[in-house]
Amino acid sequence: MPVSPPRAWVEINTLSLKHNLEFAREVSGCELMAVVKAGAYGHGLEAISRVLESCNVAFLGVANIGEARRIRNAGVQTPIYLLGATWEKEREEIVARDIVPCISTIVEAKSFHEIAKRLGVCLTVHLAVDTGMGRGGFLPDDLVEKLDELSKLDGLRIEGIASHLSSSDEDESFTLQQIANFDGTVKKLGGIDAFKWRHLSNSGGILGYENHCCNLARPGLMIYGVSPIPGFQEKLRTVMSLKSRVTLVRTVPAGHSISYGRTFVTTQPTRVATVGIGYGDGYPRHVSGKNAEVWIRGKRHPIIGRVTMDQIIIRLPDDSDIECGDEVELFGANISADEIAKLADTIVWELFTGITPRVERLYI
Repeated sequence: MPVSPPRAWVEINTLSLKHNLEFAREVSGCELMAVVKAGAYGHGLEAISRVLESCNVAFLGVANIGEARRIRNAGVQTPIYLLGATWEKEREEIVARDIVPCISTIVEAKSFHEIAKRLGVCLTVHLAVDTGMGRGGFLPDDLVEKLDELSKLDGLRIEGIASHLSSSDEDESFTLQQIANFDGTVKKLGGIDAFKWRHLSNSGGILGYENHCCNLARPGLMIYGVSPIPGFQEKLRTVMSLKSRVTLVRTVPAGHSISYGRTFVTTQPTRVATVGIGYGDGYPRHVSGKNAEVWIRGKRHPIIGRVTMDQIIIRLPDDSDIECGDEVELFGANISADEIAKLADTIVWELFTGITPRVERLYI
């Protein structure tokens, strides 16, 4: 049977990804743990992990064992780090696959120790410190008290220590406090020589702050082409472009309503185009009525009416030469993802990860 070209797709530029990764390496002065959770921020978990493996990153950071399993099944051998606490039913697979977990409690540590001893292995782990994020990790003073007990668990090899910045793109004072707390905790636990890996900084931390204690950084959003801190965007290259096609062009009369709810009604005969993408593809419905635009044939054109599940409608100039099949950029090199996220009252992280599976990923 014939196979049609996609109606909605994202183009992933892997050269731009590599450029952004090297910029993160240069700015941080550290080895890198590339964060690929949530399908590599919607860019495609397996494909992006393969590209990053070729760039010699120290770790790939994931949210859960399911993501780690997919990476291993794709043949990627780069060490994988679990960025959050684990549930007891996940731990045996984590040990069996030699995935590196972060440890937040003595109970979690003992559970991993017992499984590792039973399987006859020594599991590499990192200790998580809660310096103010609040979603996991030992409190700094508790970790200092528990270190001797943790060190006696010979089924575990404590190789790293980590924390996470909660507000690196919003609150400089608190971020500096977190960095100081982490540095102080490392010092109390024996200093930098006590841990092979010491990591704290996300993209905002890499771009906005110096941290002399760490030798590993965890870039996420910035390697996908978006800076969480103003002033650095020009240093990064766009990786993802969301695209679709014009499916219909016509002229509607004055007084004609457009899309659900009749939120837009024409005041004169109006040239309009229908585009084959909607919130069912991950383009946010919340940009409706907020002057969002798309890019066609080198120009911006406004969306009118509500974004629907599968289609949007745009207004064209009367003399437009746009026709069916023309390529439409929803965001990318010409309309930034950050612009669309702000119109939708959300963040770029959610916009990227909200692109649905029916949108084909094309790697260029």
